[in-house]
Amino acid sequence: MRKILVVVAIALVPFCAFGVDGTVLINQSTVMATGGFPYKITQPGSYRLSGNLTVPDANTTAIEVNSDNVTIDLNGFSILGPTVCSGSPVVSCSPTGSGIGVHDGVSFGIEILNGVIRGMGSLAIETGESVRVKGIRAISNGRGGISNVNGPVESSIANSNGGVGIAAFSAIANEANFNSGVGIEIFGIAVNNVVFHNGSDGIQTGITGTVSGNFARGNGGAGINAGCPSSIVSNTLDGNAGGNIFTRGSGCVLATNAPAP
Repeated sequence: MRKILVVVAIALVPFCAFGVDGTVLINQSTVMATGGFPYKITQPGSYRLSGNLTVPDANTTAIEVNSDNVTIDLNGFSILGPTVCSGSPVVSCSPTGSGIGVHDGVSFGIEILNGVIRGMGSLAIETGESVRVKGIRAISNGRGGISNVNGPVESSIANSNGGVGIAAFSAIANEANFNSGVGIEIFGIAVNNVVFHNGSDGIQTGITGTVSGNFARGNGGAGINAGCPSSIVSNTLDGNAGGNIFTRGSGCVLATNAPAP
């Protein structure tokens, strides 16, 4: 009887694989073992991909975060969906849908690190508050790349997304490609980014932003679209369909911006 109870208890525990450091490992098999997508994170801690994740359609979210104080390390692996964006700059994406690579609605103290999110029907990453995004490459996602609120986006690349490449709401976004279409932003910081061939604006910030050291070429909208008063300094821009720099309002500071060689 005791053996039967032990077996039943084990069966009721969600399946998790752990690394030697206690990190929860995530791959396609572990996701399926926990009931399929989205993989729901409900406890604080460290989570790491140990293989690629492939969602079945454009309406499926890969990872849903429902806990504060979570680190998700993609570990060089990819989250993959079926969406393909075409054009240079992007003119269309298909299929599109509601699927997001990593979604965090209301949690705090989140980090999302080190990997590729490609082909999601909506966004690569959508966050709530106090989230750090670093080392992410967001490619060919239907509605946009990375949308981050009140947290840094660092050393990331977003290219050929259907909407916003990186919506940096009060955020630092290094070596990144921006697309366009940010609705409302308070302020943002975009530093040392590379932005090219996006469907609309290369970089878009809210008011009181800082945009410096960026390279923007061949975007479908402006190279830089900034709310004022922002500081737009030492950027290199060329061949953006909506002009190299577009400002909204008055009082922006522009200095030492130059055409690309």
